[in-house]
Amino acid sequence: MSFAKMGRKLTLAGGSALALALLVFGATACTSDSDSLTTPGGPTSTGSESAQAQESTTTTVGGPVTTLNAPEVQGSLLHTVTVSGNGHMIALPDQAVINIGVQESAPTATEAFDANSKKMQDILARLKAEGIPDSAVETTNVSVYGHPLYDPKSGEVTGTNFQASNSVKVTLSDFSAIGSVFAAATESGANNLSGPIWQLSDNTQAQTQALAKATEQAHAKAEAFAAANGVALGEVLVLNEGYSSPVYYYEGYGATATTTAAPASIAAPPISPQNLDISVNVTITYQLRR
Repeated sequence: MSFAKMGRKLTLAGGSALALALLVFGATACTSDSDSLTTPGGPTSTGSESAQAQESTTTTVGGPVTTLNAPEVQGSLLHTVTVSGNGHMIALPDQAVINIGVQESAPTATEAFDANSKKMQDILARLKAEGIPDSAVETTNVSVYGHPLYDPKSGEVTGTNFQASNSVKVTLSDFSAIGSVFAAATESGANNLSGPIWQLSDNTQAQTQALAKATEQAHAKAEAFAAANGVALGEVLVLNEGYSSPVYYYEGYGATATTTAAPASIAAPPISPQNLDISVNVTITYQLRR
């Protein structure tokens, strides 16, 4: 065979192979065109994959923004209502606290402290004679401090004066003894007195009742909100208790006590217990159902 004839056969074979390759490429391009759409911004997917992408991504001028389209996610975040309630409970105190203090001044800390301690000992002995048990008396402060003395004309420091302080807290359950304690302490040398502070020895029951009232008020608010918006009230999701404390009334109504006359020469002050207002706040988050 000549080289010319062999060259013609190779040329025909190469052309046939090239034609077959172009045919396969064209078929592939047609298939790809049927599954995608070219837009000015680039190719956009279609079909089931495109639907899923549209549910989770929205294209904006600034770029893609992810959105939450799942109903269960939106429901857990949006289908709730949060309300607050306040409950009050009036209670009569069963304890009174009296603060009794003594302050003494002297040129030296030793003299001030000694004089102060002797006066407090006299006061405690007198309280015991009045029938006040040791368990009802609690020391709240003992201190000694000095402060400079100044010359009124020159303003220069001329010395130091020391002041000693001692304070006790007396808790009484017999309100008729309050006036006698004030009078006896004053006659024994007390020069700093305050009280009485009315309190409950155990406020658990009063707080529980106030909490129940606050919860009822909050629930009523939530029911009204749900009815006005055509939804049903679901279960409680979050429950928080707020600040609670006794609030004092000073009008003097409520329980009264007869003050016994103090055996000392100082007249006992009249004492009238005050009612306590136990206040509790709650915040509740309910689920809403359609």
